[in-house]
Amino acid sequence: MMKTRFLMLAMMMCMTALTFSACSDDDDDDKSINVPEAVTQALKQKYPNVTDVDWKQKSSYFVADCWLDGKDSDIWFDANGNWWMTESEIYWNDVPGAVQTAFNNSEYANWVQDDYYFLLYPLQPMQYVIEVKQGNQKYQLFYSEDGGLMNTVNVTGKDDTIYPPEE
Repeated sequence: MMKTRFLMLAMMMCMTALTFSACSDDDDDDKSINVPEAVTQALKQKYPNVTDVDWKQKSSYFVADCWLDGKDSDIWFDANGNWWMTESEIYWNDVPGAVQTAFNNSEYANWVQDDYYFLLYPLQPMQYVIEVKQGNQKYQLFYSEDGGLMNTVNVTGKDDTIYPPEE
């Protein structure tokens, strides 16, 4: 009887160990990223109140995945410390009324709303993004602050990262 309990306990521990060893780290932060000093200083200068900064590298950009003013944000810099874009996740209630009205009157009004963002750029006006889904389709709708639909991007089955515009 004792031997059976011991074997059962040993099997359970083995299965638990195998389960945990099979799990991968889903965190996409690359701990080996060497963020240039110019970039870290530029972040501190532009946004001194950011918290919980994790760095990612996307293409040639260094992206600070962080909290900014209570919002989950991605702040994009080039290797020289030039700021290119800030993307912050927001709630529907944070989306300007003109954008909400334009969306509600659009062909996507009946689609499932997935996420909302606002995008800040150094030289371009602020934009709002509404991600929508219907079935297996997923789109990003880019609006100006006054509710004008600026761009519609089909991101179905693709990387839905919003990259800074090339200037």
